[in-house]
Amino acid sequence: MNDNNPYSPPRSDVTPPPLPSSSGELLAEPRSLSAGAPFQWLGEGWTLIKANLGLWILIALAWFAIQILMGLVPVLGDIASSLLNPVFMGGIFLGLLTADRGGVLRFDCLFEGFKQKFAPLLGIGALTLGVLFLFMIIMGGLLVGTSFDAIKDGTFDPAQLWGGLSVGLLAVAVIIGILLMMLFWFTTQLIALNDVPVFESLSRSFQGCLRNPLALLVYILAVAVIMLVLLLPPGLLIMAQVSAGGSMALLVVAMLVLFVEMVIIMPWLFGTMYVSYKAIFIK
Repeated sequence: MNDNNPYSPPRSDVTPPPLPSSSGELLAEPRSLSAGAPFQWLGEGWTLIKANLGLWILIALAWFAIQILMGLVPVLGDIASSLLNPVFMGGIFLGLLTADRGGVLRFDCLFEGFKQKFAPLLGIGALTLGVLFLFMIIMGGLLVGTSFDAIKDGTFDPAQLWGGLSVGLLAVAVIIGILLMMLFWFTTQLIALNDVPVFESLSRSFQGCLRNPLALLVYILAVAVIMLVLLLPPGLLIMAQVSAGGSMALLVVAMLVLFVEMVIIMPWLFGTMYVSYKAIFIK
């Protein structure tokens, strides 16, 4: 029997297309994107997290609490935080991967980095800590050298010291800081999402940044403006209330607003970092 009815309305396939996999194959060379790409990252990052915004807020709160607890331990807490931050971040990126592929996001994604890729993620944390320590040694040596240069004929010249610090030292610090940022910007994503070895992740991250200097600069500036617009008003209100001994109610409200904004901004920024990684590195 023929079921085709000539008078029935036309039918079309309304099945949504499959979600793109963000665990796809790495490109041999990272893409070079336009300076306007970061605005797309910001939009797609928000789209990615807003469907599970409540759960992402809980994840952010848990991470904040862990950071506070580690910070209560002098010295060792700071070391532990530096070592483990890439592990927690790796878990967050794995959670974003799950959500991006249409899976069910779970609260314990925050700890997924301890179950998967723990050793390489911890290795990146150790490298970060070691590089920062080396950076401090270099800057300290430059500071001592500048101080000696400011001594003339046994007398100390503050103007010479200030000039050396404000020009030479600052320039060196900025250059080294940019190079370090380029080395580590995408390492956690590369390791957690695509199993890239630790040292290879450093070179790939550097290459990805080197091919997208304008895009990353625009991204950093856009994020800075957004955070300034969102966080500055409650921050100024808090300072005004504290300095003037103002209303306790206003102080509490401003602190709550600031805190809520931070726990929303944090997963959103991770979403943008995930999206930018896909855009630059994934086929």
